[in-house]
Amino acid sequence: MDEDELSNLTVAALKKRLKEEGLSTTGKKADLISRLLDSRDEGDLILDDDDDDVILDPEPASIDDEEILEAEVFEAEIIEAEDTEQFEKGQQDAVARLSTENVLVSKPWFKDGTTIATILVVLILAGAGGWWYFNESATVYQIDPSRYGDDLQFTVSDGQLKAEGDEMVEYVRDTMGEALDQVCGRLQIDFQGTGSSSITDGELTDLKDPGDSKLKGAVMANGPYGRTWNTVESNLEYDLSADLSGYTWSAINPDSCSTNTAWSANNNQLDVEVKRWTEITEQDLLRSDSKIQFTDSEGQESSIEASTFGNIIGSDAFSDLVGEILLPMHPVDLYDIFGVTILEEGATHTQPYQGWGWQIGSTSTIGGQDAIQVRMHHIEIGKCLGRAEMVLWAIPGQPLPAKQVVDVMIDKSMQTSSCSFTLSEAIDLVYPDGTLVAKYTLEQTAFKRGSDLLDWKETYATRPMPGEGVPSEEDREIWATHMWDNSTERSFTLEKAVTCVTTDADAFGPAHTALNGDGYIFAAKDDRTGMDPVWNLSWISSAEAGWVRVTWPGGENCFNSGDGQISGEDKPEHARERIPSTHRLALLETRMTSENYYPDLSGLVASNGQLRNDVNVGYTLLVPDDNAVSDWLDDFDILDGRVTVYLERSWTSGNTEYTLQAGMDGETGRMAGWIITATSA
Repeated sequence: MDEDELSNLTVAALKKRLKEEGLSTTGKKADLISRLLDSRDEGDLILDDDDDDVILDPEPASIDDEEILEAEVFEAEIIEAEDTEQFEKGQQDAVARLSTENVLVSKPWFKDGTTIATILVVLILAGAGGWWYFNESATVYQIDPSRYGDDLQFTVSDGQLKAEGDEMVEYVRDTMGEALDQVCGRLQIDFQGTGSSSITDGELTDLKDPGDSKLKGAVMANGPYGRTWNTVESNLEYDLSADLSGYTWSAINPDSCSTNTAWSANNNQLDVEVKRWTEITEQDLLRSDSKIQFTDSEGQESSIEASTFGNIIGSDAFSDLVGEILLPMHPVDLYDIFGVTILEEGATHTQPYQGWGWQIGSTSTIGGQDAIQVRMHHIEIGKCLGRAEMVLWAIPGQPLPAKQVVDVMIDKSMQTSSCSFTLSEAIDLVYPDGTLVAKYTLEQTAFKRGSDLLDWKETYATRPMPGEGVPSEEDREIWATHMWDNSTERSFTLEKAVTCVTTDADAFGPAHTALNGDGYIFAAKDDRTGMDPVWNLSWISSAEAGWVRVTWPGGENCFNSGDGQISGEDKPEHARERIPSTHRLALLETRMTSENYYPDLSGLVASNGQLRNDVNVGYTLLVPDDNAVSDWLDDFDILDGRVTVYLERSWTSGNTEYTLQAGMDGETGRMAGWIITATSA
């Protein structure tokens, strides 16, 4: 590989290759390239094209305004994630980032909830608020639970978000899109504004069964399997102004970041909405919808909306781990920590709360009310990643702080000898190089107290029974060479495409040999937008891996409209024994577009009841690779192969371009979520 080809790689990709060679990763991009050229002969490296490092690449199509899908949005917890493909990123084989002719099957977006960028934009800004409640009572520092109808207005001040280092800034830039294309090396966001928090006080008609009058205040919501539950609905909104600054690219060498050239973009607007539904009986997060809209000083708008369902990974242990780290990014419920315990100055924790140690400080006054200080710090972050601290002010009789000050600095170079080996290895694999700093202060300005206490732990007769409405395990099928399709609506099924490959050695060569041996298709994606339908197939055998486009003009025969090899680090592990049995693709496609299960996605279906031609359907199989933390990860149940079925669509309405991406677990039929982006021209 020559110098020009290496220059096309990102700094993160270059550093990754240097680490693999046991070489230093310090210095500017030019230094990294020079070091690689000196250490290896041309051709030894595999090009890692950033443009292909996406899972979905739909073709745009124009539709009427009324066809725009109603999708609500994602919340930081998935961030549990989004959050946790970033955590899995270092543990999994790189699923092939192929040429533009191939299926693009890198990290699934819907398991990417905990990316650094998402934490920055959603958790720190959107989830940083709190439920601070104002209530007259005697000065006894005892916490009170939340109520339906609680409504708070608050200010956000002294907000600063700072990312330093090429890798850290890259995560933020890639998520924010064109708005931050000019930023490199260092990014600082100074923000302030106002916000509101509330708990919905629903009517009887909002319940699954209006006869459950004892649950008045709760609202019904659909869960990951499309079933309906009674929930507590919470809402959070932010109206922020933000000034951005940092470094930009060199005018002489556009691939080089210039620390001598400043960049700034002031007077931007950031609007954030977060809505969460928590099931009342088990008190588990059911669904999260979020929306972030960014408007720059010139009026250019971009937005992202997403819906996610509870814990994507399916491991309570992993979910708990993420929750510990992200606690300050969410409203901190003091009642969860202290219950009815009376808070007294000097008291300290005997057992950490979700990884956080705490100590009760002195008394003071907040907004004319007596308050007592609670200082908290995350123990493991202090050992392994820097610091995460917050100071909360508790007012008697209120469930959450009247004031919240957060100070977080994440930098893996600050790791101490007290950090455990396995966690140290995991952090080295997952976290980008560089520093992330987040600081902000939130303080209530007005509050309206609700009426009835939340109905936690209450049961109800219409609550779904275990397994009710969930695809049966007996309907799963073991793979032969691919995930079974069996569609009766799509004329060109995956089975037809595979049959073409396995019966025509002349046209399909290596793919034919692989699928007639021990090979299988680890990713597939259809395309019905052209004259002839196409299946993009990515295959692997114990000997080699590759991709092929199978085009069907009708009749019995197909033709090869493009193929190629997958090699080096882009080649996934051949692990047939780790492929789970899955449901049929057609079954999951039908569930995903069901108006009863997921009404927000019903717009993917045309008037004839079939999937729109501009909607792509596909699946990906991810098989984790063995590494230094595999034994530890095994405790989190994320080392088995996972199959994800996805639908994707792009369209234009007026001067706005939209993309929608939705994903479902192929093994369980559990919806992971969906995401919609919109960018004005």
